[in-house]
Amino acid sequence: MKDETLLLDPRDHKILSVSRALGYVFAFMLIITIAVAMIPNQFFIVSTRAVINAPVQMIASPIYGRVDRIFLQVGQVVKLGDVMATVSNPNQDQTSLTGLRLEKLDLAEKLDNTRSVVQERADQLQKVKSQIADVKNGVISELSAIIENARYNVQTYEARLNEQNALLQRQLVLLKKKLVSEASIEPQRQKRNAAQFELDSARGELRRNEIVLSLVERDIYTGGTVAANLLTLEMQRTKLAGEIAEDRIEINQMTERKRQVENLIAREEGRLGKTGAAEVVAERHGQIVSVDASFGDFVMQGQPVAKSLDCNEAFAAAVYRSRDVTSLEIGMPAMVNFRSLGVKRDAHIYKIVRYFNSGPENRYYAKFPQAEGHEVYVLVKIDEPSGEDGAPAHQGNDKFFGCHVGEDVIVSLGETIVSRIARYSKLAMDRLASPGTMLSASALFDKATSPRSAAAEPAIP
Repeated sequence: MKDETLLLDPRDHKILSVSRALGYVFAFMLIITIAVAMIPNQFFIVSTRAVINAPVQMIASPIYGRVDRIFLQVGQVVKLGDVMATVSNPNQDQTSLTGLRLEKLDLAEKLDNTRSVVQERADQLQKVKSQIADVKNGVISELSAIIENARYNVQTYEARLNEQNALLQRQLVLLKKKLVSEASIEPQRQKRNAAQFELDSARGELRRNEIVLSLVERDIYTGGTVAANLLTLEMQRTKLAGEIAEDRIEINQMTERKRQVENLIAREEGRLGKTGAAEVVAERHGQIVSVDASFGDFVMQGQPVAKSLDCNEAFAAAVYRSRDVTSLEIGMPAMVNFRSLGVKRDAHIYKIVRYFNSGPENRYYAKFPQAEGHEVYVLVKIDEPSGEDGAPAHQGNDKFFGCHVGEDVIVSLGETIVSRIARYSKLAMDRLASPGTMLSASALFDKATSPRSAAAEPAIP
């Protein structure tokens, strides 16, 4: 045998060595794999008492009455302000309310007519004012021309008077020299007196025209055909202005009365519960999950006509023992297993609520799982699935029951060791990358991995 071993080819010896080394490596890897498999890789706290739930919004009737029209179907998507139904009360005595409404309509009609009359009179007044302005401008222009002519006449008569005075003075000088007799200068004196009279008349006419012009400019008319026309137009203007003022006072009174009637109508509608007619409107976006009234039904004021919910507010409520959740953190990953679909969805813890009661039965879509005094509710929000580009994919909230409300599920709280290390590493890297951070990576990692007990909230879920 030794001889045969010694006679092996060196290449065969090398192959045997490599095979032996590979065997050692394989055995070593197998041992490591078995050792790692023996270490628990995930720490999950599982609850089978869990349900998908969401708050329910009541779409209620604002009045007592009969449903005249209804536009609702289960699964229908509604938006804020959409009209869901109309309700009226045919049995309500609305005599006083009807009288007030008729008075309001009558006042509105009178107001419209009076405003129309005021507008017509205002247009007519504007025309009269325009006519007065045109006639007045014409009179002023004519008087200005007459005054200018009168001034020219005054100047002419003044020159003539000066001439006659000069002639008279000449005759008086001759009289003093005894060259003429007293009787011979008398005609010249009469001519000078006549010139003086003409000058005085011209000055009087000028003064009269100036006074008339001043009066016309101040809207004072003192006779004459033109003045009579202006006076007539001015009287029309005064009459129209007075009528418009009276109409406006009447409009103000009717407007005030209309406001009072509207207040009385509002008060009467409030007293009667606004029973004339009312619309049932949606106050939030959501999906109709139940229709509780139909055409012809009588509903009370505040009675729900339908119920809706918003899938964006859906959550999974799972029951756990208090001691099992003391080390949980808000935001810790979770997993929701939908039994009917056979699929699992990632989620995260967003609230831990100590159990008291679930409140009114109509507050949530589904009834909360039964819990004991030593148990708590862990509320889990389901994460949106990622799209192709890594961003959260938009899920149609309008799909009927797209959030699976009312379905029993299995909730698992926790995460794998690899996921936890990756999450804490990402948190540490984010802290290091943030500006102004001077802590070391080890300190950040210790801070990130330090357990934070999720404080239970003594509140109603």
